[in-house]
Amino acid sequence: MATMTTLEEMATLVDTEDSPSSVMLGQDHLTDDDLLADHVDVVLFETTTNCNLRCTYCALSLPWYMGSDFDFSRIDKLVREMVAANVKLVSISGHGETTVIPNWETYCKYFQDHGIEVSITSNFSTIYSDSEIEAFARMACITISIDTVDRELLRQVRRKVDLRTILYNMQRIRLKALAAYGREPNFNWQCTLSDLVAPKLTEWVQMGLLNGVKNFTFGNLIEYKELPELLARDGAMIPRHVARLEREPLLAACQTIADGVSLARKAGANVVVQPGILEGINARLREFGINSPFTMGVPSRGTWIPHECSGD
Repeated sequence: MATMTTLEEMATLVDTEDSPSSVMLGQDHLTDDDLLADHVDVVLFETTTNCNLRCTYCALSLPWYMGSDFDFSRIDKLVREMVAANVKLVSISGHGETTVIPNWETYCKYFQDHGIEVSITSNFSTIYSDSEIEAFARMACITISIDTVDRELLRQVRRKVDLRTILYNMQRIRLKALAAYGREPNFNWQCTLSDLVAPKLTEWVQMGLLNGVKNFTFGNLIEYKELPELLARDGAMIPRHVARLEREPLLAACQTIADGVSLARKAGANVVVQPGILEGINARLREFGINSPFTMGVPSRGTWIPHECSGD
């Protein structure tokens, strides 16, 4: 797992002719000069590896997991260097939940007040304060981790999450964004696709569309071998990769997924599929003698990045 430390400890600078340069803050050992490139369009900022949830498929549920936070003591210098590098967007994401950091919204506001747009990934599991809602309303994009709109299933898999809290926060942000900025917020719903949530993907898309979601991301489930045995003591529901389903349930899941994707696209929403999902499904279909590839009706892409959170 990445370790949150100081400004000097950044991830490798990526700069290609075909894509904007980007920097990830939060891991490895680089120097301040890594932000002094000709341009760095996007900074991928992992603020913490701590989280207020213990999802039944996540490494944070392992008893020996230890998280840590980014050191914000040099935020002034960090922002000045981002401005000098012409950074357009700070994408706050990573393995943890940024909103558990005290005063997280003030750091976001600091970037925004210096002309740098902010996007974030959050689980929306707590009722936010007015200042937090204001910070969300200003953002370029808000990715919400929400695997299903089956309230009981969501509670059992992600634990400590109530669907009503997520939707309440979303509506408060919508009201604030419309009142203060005259626009709808740019929501991206991301589910970790599993055998448990696949049967109700169409309802997930429907609920998202009804609540102003413009982007849907299907995340690939990474299975941790230790989790099933450890969580069995609590009687927890353990999601599996959708490709582990038997023939008939898998075909049914494929149909539901395809229907959900079709519905999203007809509504003008953007759909992103992370690597590992289609590959796993199609490998499993071949085991059953089905060689026609399942595509979901969209091209498979890499892990979601802010450029794709546009709704265009």
